[in-house]
Amino acid sequence: MSEVALFIHSTATGPFMWRPYLDTAPEGVTRLTPANRGYAPDDLLPRGSRFSVHDDVAHLKAHVPEGTTGVHLVAHSYGGFAALTLARQAGLPVRSLWVYEPVLFGALRAEADRLPPDTLADVEALYGAEHSMLDETRGGEEAWVERFIDYWNQPGVWQAMPEKVKAMTRAVSWKMFREVCSVSQEPLPFEQYALDIPLTLVRGATTRPPTRDMIQRLAEVNPHAEVETLDGLGHMGLMSSPEPVAASLRRHWARVRA
Repeated sequence: MSEVALFIHSTATGPFMWRPYLDTAPEGVTRLTPANRGYAPDDLLPRGSRFSVHDDVAHLKAHVPEGTTGVHLVAHSYGGFAALTLARQAGLPVRSLWVYEPVLFGALRAEADRLPPDTLADVEALYGAEHSMLDETRGGEEAWVERFIDYWNQPGVWQAMPEKVKAMTRAVSWKMFREVCSVSQEPLPFEQYALDIPLTLVRGATTRPPTRDMIQRLAEVNPHAEVETLDGLGHMGLMSSPEPVAASLRRHWARVRA
């Protein structure tokens, strides 16, 4: 049996985010950490180019060696949306999925009439006509990037970043924008993400209201899923607090291999 663990990174990060977690995979499972499209220096997306999550899915599938008999997906945020999309496709032997706060804003926006007040207010602030995160004239520009980074962290994080990190982020800012468009417009209804595989859904206890509710909706359509809430962590908990996240991954692997 030839098994791989495919680690899929999130927006504005890269394969480096998985370094603390690679040794959680069981012996004999090959670790794959490809860069998503638009993140390698020779693959930057020019401003104005179009992009879909399906382009990333095709790119990720191409990294799985022929003859692989089992694929275990490990993903975060936008990477979680890509992983869920990948898991629904035929032709790839997906055996399990561990995902930290997949972002399916499009599915959530379609359920506006059932959203809790804090989630609805958050979504309306993101997509309000005057300051929509989907505005192509502003998408990927400095102010847009700052808003994105601070939304998922806290106010002032972008301004406090070292200039070297800012420069690296600016280089991928159009792909960041296209990923935001993708998670906002392309997700299917939550019911379409019912999966007949071992599934672990993880969120941070201090995360944004929309991601809390996305996990809840995925759990409702996947009653067999293990749902974990990690104390003290937010959306970027994988970057700031690897120990509890690695422990979650180890629990996932133990269930998969039981």
